[in-house]
Amino acid sequence: MKRVILASDLKDLLKGNNSLLDREDVTVFFASTNDEILKIHREEKADLIITQLDMPGFKTEDLFNIIRGSREVRGVATILVCKDTLAHRERSKVCNANVVFTVPVNIAVLHPKVQELLNIAPRKFYRAALAVGIQGRFKNAPSQFRTENISTSGMLMKAEEPLAKGDGIFFSFFLPDGTHVSGYGEIARTVQLSTILNAFFYGVKFTSLDEETRAAIEATIRKSNRS
Repeated sequence: MKRVILASDLKDLLKGNNSLLDREDVTVFFASTNDEILKIHREEKADLIITQLDMPGFKTEDLFNIIRGSREVRGVATILVCKDTLAHRERSKVCNANVVFTVPVNIAVLHPKVQELLNIAPRKFYRAALAVGIQGRFKNAPSQFRTENISTSGMLMKAEEPLAKGDGIFFSFFLPDGTHVSGYGEIARTVQLSTILNAFFYGVKFTSLDEETRAAIEATIRKSNRS
């Protein structure tokens, strides 16, 4: 599981079809000040920090100096967002972040860079009917289960049936080119969308997927990203 600390004001940058916010293999912590970023990082040992130059609390330059100078917490990738001004560009150099973006941030560049720094698989927004078997009982109404997005490491699915984190499932669906995908996975995250309609999102981590199927998913994602 990858851990990301995100400045609260930058949350909108990560919305969309390739969002970190709905991945089953990423946990996102939100922080409103540099003090909170440092506190969370010391407790959670984040893999990536995404923040901005003008954060409340102590100076962002001091935050980066503390992180880079500490053996305990320096092993983290960093993305810094700043204004496109001479003063901010000079201040960002002092921070020595892995990547610097100026506003307005190019989302098409940001999302792949985040995936690269986290070393996680890119994913594709993809809705398809999904057949699911739970604890040996095959569901006879696969239309109640749908994929929302997929990657080579897992998928986000929508369902009407309540499931629990840690449940093992057998899944079966088809890619756009007709390739049949089947295998086993584990519910890694659950989000209830509506108590009235019994609607849920489930982050599923693939635990058994053959290499041929994984390659087919990867090819589908590459084709989608080029289009």
